[in-house]
Amino acid sequence: MAGEMLAVRAGDVIFIPCGPDYPHHLLNTSQAELKYLSISTQERPEVCEYPDSGKTSVFTKGPALIQRRTNSLDYWDGEP
Repeated sequence: MAGEMLAVRAGDVIFIPCGPDYPHHLLNTSQAELKYLSISTQERPEVCEYPDSGKTSVFTKGPALIQRRTNSLDYWDGEP
């Protein structure tokens, strides 16, 4: 999380704040199956950036929008 590798073991509870200062992912370094429960407020809209893949996602109550920055349009594209 945020540039650090933190060991998580069975029974641990972790909290990760939202925002770009706390990028995170889980990496299973054992041979055992990894199972986890993720709890979120699911407040909408939510915008997530994925810097490793260059994707940005916008989650609303309807369908999600996921795209790469390289495919982005200028704000004024197609406007009179």
